[in-house]
Amino acid sequence: MRRRAIAGALGIWLALALQPAGADGVGARQVDVLIQGAEVVDGSGAPRYRADVAINGDEIVAIGPLADVTAKRVIDARGRIVTPGFIDLHAHVADGESGENGMLSPDRRRRAAQNFVMQGVTTTVTNPDGSQPMALPEQRRLLEAKGIGPNVILLNGHGDMRARAMRGDTKRPANAAEIRAMQEELRRGLAQEGSFGLSLGTEYEPGRYASTEEQVELAKVLPAYNGIFIPHLRSQGIAPMWYLPSAAGGVAPPTLDEAVDEVLHVADTTGALVVFTHMKAWGPGYRGEGPRLIRKLQAARERGDRVYMDVYPYSSSASDGDFVALPRWALEPRSPGKHPRLDYKKALRATLAAADAKRREDLERDVLHQLALKGGPENVRILAFPKASYVGKSYAELMQLRGMRAVELAIALQMEGDPYHRGGASMRSFSMDERDIDAFYKLDWCAVSTDGWIVLPEEAVGEKKYVDTNQRNFGTYPRRLAYFSHERGIDTLEHAVRAASGLPAKILGLTDRGRLAVGMKADLVVLDLATLRDTTTDLEPSRYPEGVEHVLVNGQAVVDGSKPTLALPGKVLWPAGRALPRSRAANPGSG
Repeated sequence: MRRRAIAGALGIWLALALQPAGADGVGARQVDVLIQGAEVVDGSGAPRYRADVAINGDEIVAIGPLADVTAKRVIDARGRIVTPGFIDLHAHVADGESGENGMLSPDRRRRAAQNFVMQGVTTTVTNPDGSQPMALPEQRRLLEAKGIGPNVILLNGHGDMRARAMRGDTKRPANAAEIRAMQEELRRGLAQEGSFGLSLGTEYEPGRYASTEEQVELAKVLPAYNGIFIPHLRSQGIAPMWYLPSAAGGVAPPTLDEAVDEVLHVADTTGALVVFTHMKAWGPGYRGEGPRLIRKLQAARERGDRVYMDVYPYSSSASDGDFVALPRWALEPRSPGKHPRLDYKKALRATLAAADAKRREDLERDVLHQLALKGGPENVRILAFPKASYVGKSYAELMQLRGMRAVELAIALQMEGDPYHRGGASMRSFSMDERDIDAFYKLDWCAVSTDGWIVLPEEAVGEKKYVDTNQRNFGTYPRRLAYFSHERGIDTLEHAVRAASGLPAKILGLTDRGRLAVGMKADLVVLDLATLRDTTTDLEPSRYPEGVEHVLVNGQAVVDGSKPTLALPGKVLWPAGRALPRSRAANPGSG
């Protein structure tokens, strides 16, 4: 008997890969999961349509009006949206920075990546910013052995690769032999170890010492394997985060424009697919300059360069989250030896007592630079301080209230605040302009990422409330869809869902994820657009979103009824089109 399904308003004929039907074609078709009555936004950018979605095992087997299909589990999705699972292009879930606080943790709650799946994230790309904590085969083995919530994609990390090739002597350009050693490790990762590409952190050590030519030579390896080149830029504004005027010796720092030009040169010279990851423009001269930067990247695309970006939907970065106006040198203890708990008030008092006029001038210059780099004193906010009336006020407001210059207030906050907290107060800067984010999100070549890490909200309390957390860890994808698209209408929901699913799948070369279609893996999200929202604020950064009702990874529920299940169905994905090692051929973990 011929079996068929009509895919709703699209009128697409789809094959039903189901159990054989009885003579009357009714009642014998059974699947594991049936999502009924949803508005399907399929990740391609095409208009939504109403349909049922049937899942067997880890695969979508039918989409259409499926009234004659029964299921072990039925999800009533009337009035709901069903989308592909979201693919996060930049996540610190299993890299050297996350360590045992991430998916390599013995704690199942962390390996379940609850703050990711509760947003609808079903696949994460890890080892960002040049970080790769161990050999890729060992990293893969540990993740698979422990079990993980969402899927994971591995990258080679330039920084750790560079340290190995240069035997720790990294504060210099690499020589030809060292570059060849890095090329060989990268080639092995791409050809044999399941790497999807190369991440770099040229604003960080040791990547900041890499020449443009070193990056070009490594990027030349990528096109043969369809690998991506995904760099944290050398600078994201008027200067890198490490730069201080007092230590510069008159040498001008690299700027965002120069960093962008460097990466565009890599793309144009090598033909590698380049992703400007967590793209931003912060501080003086760059806030509001998003459209100009877009024109520069669009020109490269029109030349034929394969250039993309990903952007998170917040105007405050991770480095904004523990803002300190005072430079580190002013808060370092002057006595040698170990200091298990530094008294920053005591250290600052000693620095000031020893400072001559030149050093005090250095201090003022560095404070003014830090404030400018992060958007100016009007864009720095006090989150916690012993004097409750200061909380919620901007740095500029406190300067006016106290009648102080910027450097004087920085000193006062340390002296009057928590002596064991660097800076004396918990402060967050808002270094970016939301209008730039609007401009980025309107592009059809801008994906979404969290640049996030695993956080347990029950632990982000008390003294840890503002430490090592960020709103984007919890609210990125609901905010992208609900706030930017649905509420403010900067684009359509279909465009926004594609930016979160189909587009990153295209960038990564995934052929069986990122869209809702028969034969695709059952990574999907059921959400209530009417209630979908990011519940975090700058004062409450660690709250789960609302409106994400069900999330499936490889056909298994990791969120059910808006609650995390702690299920661990995730796989470490293997790049499409590359041969599997014999040891993995029997259980490839798709991708």
